[in-house]
Amino acid sequence: MPTNGRNYSPEFKAQVVLEYLQGKTPSDICREHTLSPNVLYKWHKEFRQGLRQVFEKKKSFDENQSKIEKLERIIGKQAIEIDFLKRGLSMFS
Repeated sequence: MPTNGRNYSPEFKAQVVLEYLQGKTPSDICREHTLSPNVLYKWHKEFRQGLRQVFEKKKSFDENQSKIEKLERIIGKQAIEIDFLKRGLSMFS
């Protein structure tokens, strides 16, 4: 259902595209939801492009995770160095 004139919610768009993917004919979908076939095909194209991004984000997540682990190791080493320096400084105080 349209939320505001010609603005449709992402949930509505997903529902319509899923109907299309499940085999419902474009003419039936467009008639039922009062849509232009061009709008349906545009949403379907956006949906397919969005699927690619899901897998690209996983790759990005893995890269970020390895960076986080590297930074955590650096922080650990620095914490040990700080502790060592504090102990050395306390010997001179």
